[in-house]
Amino acid sequence: MEKAGIPTVGLIFPDQGNYYKNVALTTGCPNIRWIGVPRIGTPVEMVATYYQQVKKCLCDPLTAKEKESGLYSPPNPPRVLFEGTDKEAQDFLQQTTLIENCRMCPIAKYTDGLPVIIPTEESVAAMLTGTSHKPTETVGRPFASLGMGGVTTPAGAQVTYAQSFTSTVEKVAICAVMAGCKPQYMPVALAEAVAGGGSTNCPGTSSMWPVWWVVSGPIAKELGMNAGQGSMDVGNPANVTLGRVGALMTINFGGCITGLVRTDSGNPIHSVMFAEDLDASVFSQGWIGFNEECTHFDAATGTNVPYKKTESVLGKGGGWGLVTGIYTFPGYYRSLNQGQYGLARTLGVEGKPGKYNWLEVFAPLIVADWPAPSAQGFIMHMNLAQLLYDYGFKTKDAVYKWLWDTYTIPVTTYKKSGLFDHPTDAGTTKEPTSGRTWNDLLQNDPNYQLHVFGGANYKSNCIIVGDSFGDEHWYYNVFGGKPSAQPIDPWR
Repeated sequence: MEKAGIPTVGLIFPDQGNYYKNVALTTGCPNIRWIGVPRIGTPVEMVATYYQQVKKCLCDPLTAKEKESGLYSPPNPPRVLFEGTDKEAQDFLQQTTLIENCRMCPIAKYTDGLPVIIPTEESVAAMLTGTSHKPTETVGRPFASLGMGGVTTPAGAQVTYAQSFTSTVEKVAICAVMAGCKPQYMPVALAEAVAGGGSTNCPGTSSMWPVWWVVSGPIAKELGMNAGQGSMDVGNPANVTLGRVGALMTINFGGCITGLVRTDSGNPIHSVMFAEDLDASVFSQGWIGFNEECTHFDAATGTNVPYKKTESVLGKGGGWGLVTGIYTFPGYYRSLNQGQYGLARTLGVEGKPGKYNWLEVFAPLIVADWPAPSAQGFIMHMNLAQLLYDYGFKTKDAVYKWLWDTYTIPVTTYKKSGLFDHPTDAGTTKEPTSGRTWNDLLQNDPNYQLHVFGGANYKSNCIIVGDSFGDEHWYYNVFGGKPSAQPIDPWR
C-alpha cells in the first residue's frame, strides 16, 4: 500500500529476532546447550565453577526440543520491505533492538547507526546503471578458484554469507544507495560483495578493529578516490562511502547486529577504504602495484595468472592489525639520509650523509612485538617507499626477501611468545620450511630458525604504497600479509 511519498525498495535479509536460532540451524542443531566459561581465577578455580555444569549438560537426557534437527534454509522475504514517506522510511531503517549484553542499550537493526540514503525504486535503478549486470543476478565469483586439496570452485559460483544467505546485484545496489555511493562506484561495491562484504562469518572472533580495503588500478582515478594525503581519513566521498557499504552488507546479508556480534574480521563498522598511490615515483622506476602482485586462477591452464597494470583489483585486509603502527615524526625519515636526528643515531650513522634503510630501525621492534612467523603487510607513504628504493631495493620483492633473510628467531622463542599453541595445534602440525612437527623441532632442534617476515615464503609479505593517516607515516599488519584480492573490472 503506497502512502504519500515514494515507496522504498525492500532490503532482503534475515529476521534478526531469530538470529541465534538461525546460526544453530545452519549446523543442523537448532537447540544446543551452552554454559558460560569464566576467564579469571586460577585454573583450579575456573574449572571448579563450571565442571558440575558441564557434567550436567553432558549427562542429562535430551528434551524433546533439544532432539529437534534439520538444516536451516534462508527465507525468501518480499522484495519490498517497507512503503511510506521518506521520513517514515528513515525511521523504519533506523529502528533499534534493545541488547542485553550492553545493558539494554538500543542497537541499530538495519544500519550502522547513522542515517542512510533511502533506497527508493528510482535511486536503486539509478545505482544499477553503474554496472552492466542484471539486478536479479546472484553475486558470484568472476573467476574460478583453486581451493584446498586441489578442488576447483567454478566461475560464477554463488557467494555465500553468514547463515547461508546469498545476494543479488540489486541488493548490493540497495546497500550502495544507503551508504551514499554514486552509480560509478558499483563495480567496486560488487567486488566487495564477492569478498563477503565486511565479513562472511558472523559471529566470529571478538576483535574490535575494522576491515580495511584498498583499490589498486586505473578505476581509482576514474572514481576520484583519494590515494594521497589522509587517504584513510574522512572527506573523500568514494573512499568513505565504499568503506561503509561493505559494513552494510555484513549487517544486511549476514545478519550481524553491530555492537553485539563481532565478525571474523572484527567490528563490521568503521571500515576503511583507500586507493594505492600508483603515481608514486617508485612505480615508474620498477616497483609494481598491489594489482600486479595479485593473481587469479585460470581454469583452462590450471595456473595462477597475474593481473595486468591496466586491471583493477580490490584488496581486503583483516581486522585489528591495521592500526598496529610504529612511526615517528616525518622529519626523522626525511633527515635520515643526511645523517641527522633519531633514526640516524639509532643506526649509528649520525653526521654521515648517505642512503640508509629505515626498516633496520623498525623491523627489530616488530620482531620483539610479534615474535612469530607470519606474513606481514606494510602500508607506507610514497616518500618512505622511495627511501627504500634509493637504498637499493629496486623491487618490492627485494624488500620482502631482505626482511625474510635478515630477521629470524629460534623455534623456542616462538613457543614462549604466547602466539604458539593455536596456529600450531599445540605443536602437533608441521613447520612448513622443515617438514617436521613443531614439537619435534622443539625437542630435537630448539635453535631451528623461523622467518618472522613471511614464514614459509617471503613473497607472502606485502607493501602497499598509500598515504595512510598522515604525512609520511606507515603501518604494518601482522595478520594476513597480502590482502585477499577480487577483480573489479568484470563488474563494470
